[in-house]
Amino acid sequence: MNMQLIGGIICLIIFIAVLASKLPNWMTFVCMAPIAVFLGVAGNSDIWATLNKSSVHLLANICIFSAMIAATGLDVVIGKFVDKMTSKATGKIKELAIFGIVYVISGLISFVLQNSYVAMAFLPVLTSIAKVNNISLSKLVLFVIYSTTLGGACTLIGTPTNVYANTALQEVGLAEFGMFDFAWVGIPIFIIGGLYMVFMHRWCPGYDDFGDNLEGSDVNQEVTPEQASAQKKVLLGFLVFILALVNGSLKIVPITADPTLIGYLVIAILILTKTVDTKSTLSQFNGGFILFAAGINLMIALMTASGLGAMVGDAIINILGGTKNLYVMTAVLFLGAAIMTSFMNNMACAGILAPVGISIAEALGANPQAIVLAIAIGAGCSYLTPIASGTNQTLLPFTKLQFQDFAKFGWPLVIISFVLCVAILPLVFPFF
Repeated sequence: MNMQLIGGIICLIIFIAVLASKLPNWMTFVCMAPIAVFLGVAGNSDIWATLNKSSVHLLANICIFSAMIAATGLDVVIGKFVDKMTSKATGKIKELAIFGIVYVISGLISFVLQNSYVAMAFLPVLTSIAKVNNISLSKLVLFVIYSTTLGGACTLIGTPTNVYANTALQEVGLAEFGMFDFAWVGIPIFIIGGLYMVFMHRWCPGYDDFGDNLEGSDVNQEVTPEQASAQKKVLLGFLVFILALVNGSLKIVPITADPTLIGYLVIAILILTKTVDTKSTLSQFNGGFILFAAGINLMIALMTASGLGAMVGDAIINILGGTKNLYVMTAVLFLGAAIMTSFMNNMACAGILAPVGISIAEALGANPQAIVLAIAIGAGCSYLTPIASGTNQTLLPFTKLQFQDFAKFGWPLVIISFVLCVAILPLVFPFF
């Protein structure tokens, strides 16, 4: 075992320990960075590069837009709209309807837009729903993380995990996946998983973070013409940002600018035109969020640089041996990827395991698409830890969720995905 691998293991332990403790999340970066350099796992330039990842700027964009929406009272308007959609329901039925609406809308949008973008774009909406209905924001965020993950798994472009799996086929000249090849397994999982999530949403951990008590506050006050105008402008700006995210995912229009840069431009226009107050906008912008995002990026980089991720993946894949039983192969490939993705980013997991799966297919004379698809579905099961996907990592700072909260609500989704994948995949994608 070389020093880099030892360093990777030590940093992973530190990362998990910080998240599982009462220390602030941004301590992940502060604790890991010097140790990673000292042990030779990363260089100084690698450490600073984590602060310049697109995920950091997406986090900053969403944080500022959330503040703008709150400052103009638009969050209450949005929350009232969802509240109106369920106005005829009361008590537990109303709460059930809210979670059902949120699941269907966020999940279906994730069919055509990468799930991480959808979850981030929904954050201001979730904040308003939490405020108006006194529902834990942490609970809603975790709910949408999983709903967008389930929805994104249904198509080729819905999640980066599927894209990375398809890229592995492309690089070796094999037949690639079609847009809806993942839907054969993904849609049944989306339906069954949705029923579990909506009807068992009370299993989803929640905290007293739904916002200020709105009784007697400005929620029932009349909106002035100036305030209404500001709300419309902020909403328009936010929609432009969402469209930029959509275009960044689907590449409909050839725009070279990163979606986050477009977001910064919109924010600048809204502030310079005095649509919103600068002080109010920056009131929710916390530097700790940026350091935590950097800590997440650093952990992903260290998993790859140290070889720790590859070592775990190789050990799991070797369990396959020479078996040609379709159901055993599907089960082992799925479980191997699902376990591995719990300890590293799901995109990296798919990127590491997909080429290994292709090698196995060549050795056994099996259909590489079937094997890679099983790996992709397993790697997409990022339901057990906050480091399992970019969506988990990016949304976590906006909540009070603890490390173990993901597994508390996510383990049934892994079982549902496993059962349906093993039952359906060998029938629609024969391995031989």
